[in-house]
Amino acid sequence: MTRGADRRAEAARHRAGFTLIELMVAITLGALMMMIAIPALRAATKPPLVRATNDFLEACREARSRAILTGRAMQVVVFADEQATGIRVEPSTMREAGGPLPSDPRPGREDGKPLFHSELPDDVAFRRLMINGRDAVAGVDDAAAIRFYPNGTCDALDAELQWQRREVRRITSELITGYLTVEDIR
Repeated sequence: MTRGADRRAEAARHRAGFTLIELMVAITLGALMMMIAIPALRAATKPPLVRATNDFLEACREARSRAILTGRAMQVVVFADEQATGIRVEPSTMREAGGPLPSDPRPGREDGKPLFHSELPDDVAFRRLMINGRDAVAGVDDAAAIRFYPNGTCDALDAELQWQRREVRRITSELITGYLTVEDIR
């Protein structure tokens, strides 16, 4: 073997491994990918009652915020139709809190879609929905609405969401501030 070939073989042996910097970069990239993936997986596996409660709270926050910002009363509508039970946010069209909704097309954004829309999972339902002391679940209406006003107040709400007869969450409103509280019943 010649001296040049020896040097090339020696240089190849030294380049065959990873440097400390390359290993640190690879470990850092792996850690970043895990930090991004783990919360996304946890969010995807939330129990149905947690998702339904979060959607209802988000709809109420959206309605309250829009009422304050636009100076127009907004409502969170809990509806049931042939396909599903759901929640939507729209400008208030009701004369009496908790009363029936008009049969007009539902107002919302300029494109006709509601400001917020979510369907409840099939195994989650409102066990109790009291709006201003009126039982909205026992009524014959297919929809009930909770209004939020431009001054930050809202209708009285006492609701219970139930999941498969196992877990129940109670949601109540603070009339003066429009904030909601959630408590686990069982």
